[in-house]
Amino acid sequence: MKNTLHPHPYPMEKIIHQNQMFPLSEFIDYFDVFPDRCFLSHWHPEFELHVILSGSAEYKINGTSYIIEKGCGIYIASTVVHMAKSLEENTTGYNITISPDFLSTLIRYTNCEQYTAPLFTHQPESLLITPDRKEGFHILDSLRKMHDTDSSHTAYDLYFLEYFIRILRNLLALFPKSTENAEDNSKLFRKERMKDMIDYIHQNYTKSITIQDIATAANISKSECYRCFNEFSEMTPTDYINKFRLQQAAHLLITSDKSMSDICYQTGFNNTSYFAKKFKEHYNQSPKSYRADKIQSKDSVG
Repeated sequence: MKNTLHPHPYPMEKIIHQNQMFPLSEFIDYFDVFPDRCFLSHWHPEFELHVILSGSAEYKINGTSYIIEKGCGIYIASTVVHMAKSLEENTTGYNITISPDFLSTLIRYTNCEQYTAPLFTHQPESLLITPDRKEGFHILDSLRKMHDTDSSHTAYDLYFLEYFIRILRNLLALFPKSTENAEDNSKLFRKERMKDMIDYIHQNYTKSITIQDIATAANISKSECYRCFNEFSEMTPTDYINKFRLQQAAHLLITSDKSMSDICYQTGFNNTSYFAKKFKEHYNQSPKSYRADKIQSKDSVG
């Protein structure tokens, strides 16, 4: 049942659970090793719970920003557009993701469906978790224990499940009471459109992409495309594409031995000089220097 604890994959919009029978995965977020120490806006079907173990980070979830200090955490509903960036060096987090299908099955077998409506109606979409309330304390304590417990411990799987049920029980107690006021339909539509456009970029960033292509993926106008990106990513579609491509290039520079030319074309740039120029503008050093520095840092740590 137990999934091996490992650093968070990059990019993270598609999570592959090692054990499909128990699709609850855990990750360590070493923000310093992420390109730009951040994840760009993305989404996936799983629920997420994070706790910051050191440093601090900013999360933006469907346009709402949260500052998460050491010892605090956040809940993120399934299919919600979100991004995260560290606010200082040496920021580390621990998080778990859980498949809604598995959770639904677990709850159904225990005849507790009446308690989980907020999880499946996105009420709330996100929730800051702090230790000042007893429920928040228990959630954060359980997450830290999940992180600290040795996976070779006898009956670890049962410990893992026990911690998760404890988290779920306290999380539901923290959720605000549901209201009759439905969310503004226009914002709901923009959220779905944003997810469609993010998917299109992530699937096609290696090719030439225009703003019209992105807008067409969500069946909206170019002006509405700009409004969505401004609301959910605080950047233009063009800036998002360029930053995503540069992050993919930075990742390849330190995880592969591909040539600069190969990385340039593989990440959607059609000119090596332009690629080198944009990379230096963004990272304040050439691709070659970036690779050498990161590899040297990794070797010194190792």
